[in-house]
Amino acid sequence: MVFASSIGSAFLPPTTALGAGLYSVALYGGLILFGAFILYDTQKIIAKAEGHPAPQQHQGLMSPFGGQQQQIRKYDPVNASIGIYMDTVNIFIRIAQMLAMGGRKK
Repeated sequence: MVFASSIGSAFLPPTTALGAGLYSVALYGGLILFGAFILYDTQKIIAKAEGHPAPQQHQGLMSPFGGQQQQIRKYDPVNASIGIYMDTVNIFIRIAQMLAMGGRKK
């Protein structure tokens, strides 16, 4: 719905009633959507961190079957939190658009 209203607001000027309604749906709906994305991404990072195995002390030991054991990669919280950063940037953009309107209805 937010995507469709964003496309529609590109073709209809915000000075018309329908264009202003589509612009509001795109603006406020996007704010709600990215807020929900922050909650989802946070829960995803927590679940991944809790389920990640602890790093082993002895890396590269020989397995009983003759090959080396696979090394478990360490959990990287910085790369896991890029989604939260992008959601925060999108929320900032939406709030900046609201402040730029100055509280006036178009």
